[in-house]
Amino acid sequence: MAMNNMNQFSSGEIKHGVSDGAKREPGIAPFVTKTYDMVEDPNTNSIICWSSSGTSFIIWDHNRFSFEVLPKYFKHTNMSSFVYQLNNYGFKKIGLQKWEYGHYWFQAGKKHLLCNIKRRMKNLNAHRDFNQETYFYGVEEEMRSQRDLNVTLKSEFEKLKERQDDMVKGIASLKEYLEKSEAESRKFLCFLAKAVKKVVATKRDVEVRDVITSKRRAEDVTGSSKSSEKKKMTDFSAIKRVYDIV
Repeated sequence: MAMNNMNQFSSGEIKHGVSDGAKREPGIAPFVTKTYDMVEDPNTNSIICWSSSGTSFIIWDHNRFSFEVLPKYFKHTNMSSFVYQLNNYGFKKIGLQKWEYGHYWFQAGKKHLLCNIKRRMKNLNAHRDFNQETYFYGVEEEMRSQRDLNVTLKSEFEKLKERQDDMVKGIASLKEYLEKSEAESRKFLCFLAKAVKKVVATKRDVEVRDVITSKRRAEDVTGSSKSSEKKKMTDFSAIKRVYDIV
């Protein structure tokens, strides 16, 4: 399947080498010329462009590159075939974090150097490079997936931490509320105890006062009775003395 794509890539490269608007320079392979023109096109800088040093090029969006840029130059959308051809012409991938490729004779503004880029012979090294590039592609995809997973896990962890912080704050607020409620309850119970004690003392004082008043009234009544009897006896004795004299 991969070799069929390579053959399709090569046939498309030769058949459409001039009609696609890429001027064929003598001694320069059509693939190299077309790749240079792709990188040079300012209209696709958001997809593919030169690096800041101008000694390599970067494919920022390989999906858009496959479906929007490649068909304009090679009449196919096979990213793997394009990478395979890059390896055949001696291009090297720079790093694993992005799609960046470089070649000593492939530099911005120096198209005359492209004649030094030659196609490698089809041997085991080409297949090895293709397999290595495929492996790196898989590793990069795995790393991207792992990074996305890490970002998701980090976001979930931060949400859980926020919830935990909210719960801690809620518990602290509830504890403070309970402590205030308990203090208010103690104050109310103290006030109620003092009020009851005061009422009981007042009632006792009233009862004692009533008892004393009743006793005094009883004593007053008893004293009055004794005085009347004594007066009556005195009057009777006086009357008796008068009769005795007569």
